[in-house]
Amino acid sequence: MNRMDMCDEDKFNDDVQELSFGGKFLRLFSELERCGEIEQKQKIGEMNEIIDGMNKVEWKSVFKAELFDEIHTMVKEKKMSMENAILLLKHAGYCKALKNVWSLGFNDSEMRRRFEKMIFEEAKKKEEEKEKLIIDLCECYISLSYDFPHESLSICMPCLLKVALNEEENEKLKRKRK
Repeated sequence: MNRMDMCDEDKFNDDVQELSFGGKFLRLFSELERCGEIEQKQKIGEMNEIIDGMNKVEWKSVFKAELFDEIHTMVKEKKMSMENAILLLKHAGYCKALKNVWSLGFNDSEMRRRFEKMIFEEAKKKEEEKEKLIIDLCECYISLSYDFPHESLSICMPCLLKVALNEEENEKLKRKRK
C-alpha cells in the first residue's frame, strides 16, 4: 500500500466516523417520540454528547430545517416537552457557535417561528416565574439563528445581558465569601 492509498484510507475512515455521529444522533432522535419525559432527557443527554463530537459538516448534515420542523411537530403533538426541546436545541446552538457553523436550517423552520411567537408573548406577560423560559428561548433563538429581526433582538439582548450581569455579580459574591 503506497502513501497515497493510506491517506485515502484515513480519509475514508474519517468520513465513516463523521457518518457515525450523524447516524447515532438520528437513531436516538427517532426513538424520542416513543419515550417518556425522563427517558427523553437521558437520550437527549446522549445526543448532546454526540453533538460535541460533530464537526461543521456533520452538524450541518443533521441540523436541517426538517429536523427542527420535526422537533416543532413533536412539541406541538405533545410527544416532547418544550423543556426537552430547549435542552436539545440550547446545546445544539452552543455547539454551532463553538464550531462556527453557518447554517440556514433553523431560520427556515417552524421551530424558529414558534420561538419568535413565544418570545414575543412571554415578553408581553413579564411574569417573574416565566423568566427562565424566556431566557432559554432567547438563548436558543440567538445561538441557532443567522439573522435577527430588530424586534427579536430588542427583547433577547436585554434579557441575556441581564442574565450575564447577574452571573457576574454572583461570581463576585462568591469570591468575596472565600
